Amino acid sequence: MTRQAKTARRVPKCPECGSDCYCLGYKVEIPRKSDGRGWKALRLESRKRYLAWSDGQAVRRVREVHARERRIAHLRSLPPNKDREKLIEELKEETHGHE
Repeated sequence: MTRQAKTARRVPKCPECGSDCYCLGYKVEIPRKSDGRGWKALRLESRKRYLAWSDGQAVRRVREVHARERRIAHLRSLPPNKDREKLIEELKEETHGHE
């Protein structure tokens, strides 16, 4: 555990393993070193938050793909146009790149 100012621009390194530390936020209560139950609860809470964030990211990606697909369908319903075809191709590339 490392405390750092909210305005710090660098990601602190773990003094034991040297990997990047994970920001828990400034409101999270950190247990004492000897509090095994507290550390277990903190790990579980951190995992729960990470999974919620990850699920939210997955939902966001799916929504973005659907929005691009709807935009492509709308653009195809309009009369043919050289610039429009280029835009459709770009949207198709973005859609296939994020799946």
